[in-house]
Amino acid sequence: MTPAVNTLFPGCDYHIHTVYSGHSTPDMTVRNIIKRAEVIGLESIVVLEHAFYSDMGRAGLEQIRKEVSAVETPIKVLIGMEIDPDYSRKGRLAFEDFEREEIDAVLVGTHAIPGTGKGWHAKLELTRKERERIYRAWFETVESLLENSRIDIIAHPGRLISRNGIVEEFSGQVMKDFERLFASARRRNAAVELNESLLKLLHGEARLQSYTEVIRLAMSMELKISPGSDAHSLDRIGENHLILRVAEQLRLSPEHLFRLPRD
Repeated sequence: MTPAVNTLFPGCDYHIHTVYSGHSTPDMTVRNIIKRAEVIGLESIVVLEHAFYSDMGRAGLEQIRKEVSAVETPIKVLIGMEIDPDYSRKGRLAFEDFEREEIDAVLVGTHAIPGTGKGWHAKLELTRKERERIYRAWFETVESLLENSRIDIIAHPGRLISRNGIVEEFSGQVMKDFERLFASARRRNAAVELNESLLKLLHGEARLQSYTEVIRLAMSMELKISPGSDAHSLDRIGENHLILRVAEQLRLSPEHLFRLPRD
C-alpha cells in the first residue's frame, strides 16, 4: 500500500525492521529498505532491529551499521534498536552494551507478556487477576526503564495491554496511569510513538477513538510524537494512513514531531 500524502510533517518513518528480525519478508535488506524509502519520497528513516537479549542487540547493530554505510543515498538514514526490558533486572534494558554515538534512536518495546512466557500477539484466556497483574507489570516496567535507562522513544505504547481483554477502552484509570507514565517520559525527554501497526490492531472505530486520547494526552503534556510504520515488509515502509487520520484529528503539526539529533 502506498503511504498517504503527508501534508502535516516531513516524510519520516522512525520504525523500520530488517530481514534480521527473523519475521520480516526476505527482501527487507538494508539496501532495499533505503531504495524503497527513496522511491516513496521519505526524507529520513530509522532502520532498526529487535534486541530481546544482549548478544542479539550487538550482532544486529553491527550488521545494520555495516550495511547502511555501504549504501549511497540522499535521504537521512539513522540507526536504531528496539530493545526489550530485562525482566530479571528491574529498570534495565536487555541490551545496554553500547555507546551513545552508536545508536541514533533507542526504542523500548515490550514483546513478552509478563509472567506468561508468551509473545504479545498470543491469544490467552486470562482471569481477572491475571489481566490486572499484566496491566500493572507493563506500566511499572516501562516507568522503571524511563527512570533508569536511555530511552528515546516509547514504542507502540499500550499495545501489549490492548489485547486479551486487558484494556478494552483507554479511559478512566487507564488514562491516569498513562499520565503518570508520560510524566516520567517528560522528565527524560522521551517521545511517544504513533505506531501505524498498533493503530491497525485496534479493530473498531470506538477503540481507535479511545486510543487517540492517549496521543492527545501525550501532546497535552508536551511530549513529542514519533511516527513509525513498524514495517516488516517493503510495502509497509512509510505506511501512515491511520497515523495521518489521528494526526489530523488532533491537529498535530511539525512542532509536535520528534526529531532525532542527527536528523
